[in-house]
Amino acid sequence: MIEDEFLIPPPEEKVLLSKPAFPVVFQLGLLGLVLTILFFSFIPKVFLKITHSNDTWIDSPAPISNIANLNEVITIDLKDINLEAKSAYVYDIKADRALYNKEADLILPLASITKLMTALMAEELISGTTTVSVSKAAIQQDGASGLNEGEKFSAKALTDYAIIASSNDAAFALGATVGKAIGGNNPNKTFVNGMNFRAKELGLVSLKFYNPTGLDISPTEAGAYGSARDITFLMKYILENNPDLLTATTLQNTKIYNVDGAYHDAENTDPIIDKIPNLLASKTGYTDLAGGNLTVAFDAGFNRPIIITVLGSSYSGRFKDVATLVEIINTALLK
Repeated sequence: MIEDEFLIPPPEEKVLLSKPAFPVVFQLGLLGLVLTILFFSFIPKVFLKITHSNDTWIDSPAPISNIANLNEVITIDLKDINLEAKSAYVYDIKADRALYNKEADLILPLASITKLMTALMAEELISGTTTVSVSKAAIQQDGASGLNEGEKFSAKALTDYAIIASSNDAAFALGATVGKAIGGNNPNKTFVNGMNFRAKELGLVSLKFYNPTGLDISPTEAGAYGSARDITFLMKYILENNPDLLTATTLQNTKIYNVDGAYHDAENTDPIIDKIPNLLASKTGYTDLAGGNLTVAFDAGFNRPIIITVLGSSYSGRFKDVATLVEIINTALLK
């Protein structure tokens, strides 16, 4: 990472405007020099060198309160980049600015990235030790993950299974349990309504959920919709307020134990987690309507968390897209 800090010492001599000891022209010149020094000492030292392609590297200013504590120069040289994703967004949490934007506000199907909100709702509304029973309806969700009807898990265990292995059974069972805790005649509907209400509370206005899994409802209707920008800020909220919630997504595999001590192997659906240095979180998504989606967060060094979200790529293209963006960011910060 390039760091640039320059200090401009305060003027040590007073400029006297009465009883001149020097010619007036000299005094005016000296006064102009002092004012120039004072003016430029307040200019924030954060710059983003931009080389344009068909996409956009953004240098929109961060709030002054953030700039004042950030004496870092980011040089990003974008000569050529070709993403498969329809939409992509790269966000620097520390600098509070977007580094890259490709149609970031385009509303697209989310697929299993939906489970980020499912996990957040479970974390916020029930205890991690709450017992969750896997129902027949949960087992009937597409994408068998090995769970059995009547099997019982802690809410924490099922949350991990839902976000690591992207288990639809686990996400559905969690949603039903949380919905029942909220109250109402239809726990599943109550939970989905809660997901949408929470999204609005967080200001993530593009997010719209129809189920807790993100599975397509029909060949023409997705289970959830949203923008890459809002998914990025959902990830940011979780990292800042529930940092342990997504820790399990940094594991290649783990064991998920039920209340009786039996376990299921959970394989991470993101095959590139070991290729992203200092990974903080990851969540995949894929359906016929959505194509390939992926959001990741990683520390680019010196406590510099970066979030990358790509939507509307292909099954394998999402991983290539994210790997490309990670490499560009890391190269720029290490110059």
